[in-house]
Amino acid sequence: MTHEFWNAQFQFSAILPDFEACLADLAARSDAFARGRVFNRMPYGPDPRQWIELTCGSGAPDILPVVIHGGYWRALKAENHRAMMQGLTGLGAQVGNVEYRLMPHVRLNEVVTDVTAGLSLLADRHPNSQLLLIGHSAGAHLAISALDFPKLAARVAGVIAISGIYELWPVTQCFLQNELGLTPSEVDAFSHTPERPRPPVLYLTGADETYEFRRQSARMAQGSRTAWQHINNTHHLTVPLAATTETAARAALTILRNLETAS
Repeated sequence: MTHEFWNAQFQFSAILPDFEACLADLAARSDAFARGRVFNRMPYGPDPRQWIELTCGSGAPDILPVVIHGGYWRALKAENHRAMMQGLTGLGAQVGNVEYRLMPHVRLNEVVTDVTAGLSLLADRHPNSQLLLIGHSAGAHLAISALDFPKLAARVAGVIAISGIYELWPVTQCFLQNELGLTPSEVDAFSHTPERPRPPVLYLTGADETYEFRRQSARMAQGSRTAWQHINNTHHLTVPLAATTETAARAALTILRNLETAS
């Protein structure tokens, strides 16, 4: 398969006519949600991007939903994804949001370490809550990566993995490789397979996603305690908000709990 083929799977700035409008809309919705709200920000490291934040929800304290944003590990900001938190406020007494350092200024193992450190801080601060991880795109990859740490995985009730990348070799074949410079050892270390035991995972993709994103989620959903669903009339940049409406989030949590009890 050619470089052009892989770009047609991953380069959404060229694939989606509404690319810029979708990012602007997400940021505007995030600003609107944040207006008048209090966000408690806590650093987990010395870098300005090493922080987590919490805002109040209206749900029970036993579940702590946490958003992990995408951006192909090298772009975007957690603040501009606060709109994903809005529909999650009914699931927990608080809702979290994780920021992390970006490639290529740091390597992928450091990005994974950042997210894991942020989630571990939340778990330590809330010992009576189980984390519900909600990741989009690279954020879905980072959520699954966090499950490779047994102590943290034991504190995770489940994962809502939205249009993620789990097999990294295709990324090395597209435009992203010029920015990320993924090494063979990084590809091997941070690619995921369905066989590994994990807490329950619901894989979601937009019905209008590119083939590769649908293929990767379908492959990961071959593992135990997993499910895979499409969300109609959504593509890569519209699916995160569709997947995190209050109705969709409650339905996803029910599926995850059913996967847990069925195992």
